[in-house]
Amino acid sequence: MAHSDAIPVPQATARAFQSYQGITNPGLIFDRFAPDWRRDSTRKKQGLEQVARVQSDENLLREWNKRWEACVQGANGKPFGLKTDWRFIAGLGRKGSLEVGFTFHRYGFPILPGASVKGVTRIWALIQIAEMVNASSLKELDNVLSADSDSEQSKNTSDVKGRRKYEKWRAEQSEEVQLLTDKFRAIFGTIAVSGCAVFFDAIPAYRPMLELDIMNPHFPDYYQGNQPPTSWQSPVPVYFLTVAPNTEFRFAVGWRCVLDEEGQFLRNLAQKWLVEGVTRLGAGAKTSAGYGYFVAPQETQSVIKN
Repeated sequence: MAHSDAIPVPQATARAFQSYQGITNPGLIFDRFAPDWRRDSTRKKQGLEQVARVQSDENLLREWNKRWEACVQGANGKPFGLKTDWRFIAGLGRKGSLEVGFTFHRYGFPILPGASVKGVTRIWALIQIAEMVNASSLKELDNVLSADSDSEQSKNTSDVKGRRKYEKWRAEQSEEVQLLTDKFRAIFGTIAVSGCAVFFDAIPAYRPMLELDIMNPHFPDYYQGNQPPTSWQSPVPVYFLTVAPNTEFRFAVGWRCVLDEEGQFLRNLAQKWLVEGVTRLGAGAKTSAGYGYFVAPQETQSVIKN
């Protein structure tokens, strides 16, 4: 990016960016200072390489960890670590100036958002219940378990039908299933009632390394919906960012309800489902290709140093 017009922002901004060599936020470069690659497709790869080369601010990450840890403790949670088994991608489907997505926190570090953590945990828990009741459809089981019970008051006709549907289904299950679904609903909530578990963003414990990876679709015209898959189409490499293997992320599950003995049991169950979900189902994009799996929990100390 030798010329100011290489970045599609005002020239004064581009010159300021190029003259300042101490940028420590790869997310800022990725989202705001990507090169204009419309006339030269190689600039896209160069832009991603520049993002991957940025050395993020370790002091900022340490302070962010400190604040994150205080929030977790304030929500009756306890941090624990999981390391990436191989490469990890979050937010690949997000559209940006480089046509590939990646989820950066505003501080410039990769994260797995709390909503995604909750989603993986919930789907793993649903799978456990589905296996117990031989459910043919996870979606239908999810609809049943999300319906409100008769103890929740509502004047909405559809809610009444939902409550009756759930109560009828529950009455037909074994006591073991009833107890487990009660726990599931306490942890994740229903349509009308929030669950007690709080799933925090998973954040890096230490400065992460970013790496470039590549997809090489052999039938680009076919995937764009223009032609059938024919042998004369040339592969068009698509570069994207990943988090390097063996990167430790910090996870936590908080508890917004009464943290008595039962509350602690349920919080621990939610954490167990979380760990099993991200180690067996994976998280983020391209899990079917082996990305996004984590390995067993790490017995880590606080990364905060006074």
